Amino acid sequence: MKGNKLIFSKRKEERIKGYKKLIKNQEENYTPPKDIAKDIVEAMLAQDYKIDIERALCYLKASYAVFDRRFYLQNNE
Repeated sequence: MKGNKLIFSKRKEERIKGYKKLIKNQEENYTPPKDIAKDIVEAMLAQDYKIDIERALCYLKASYAVFDRRFYLQNNE
């Protein structure tokens, strides 16, 4: 999070750039488990949504990034 001021911007375009930077940095520390991604695919099918494992992995990375941002905001006010 440090050095990534864009992720805290009020402007959506800047936040997206910040998320890109955060997700790129995440790749070194966080790899979503493929077995959980497979389970997400099944759960989405149960809701009549068709996604593949790649999209489920992207969802996991995105949700992890959002959680990190919110956690940082709440604990560093």
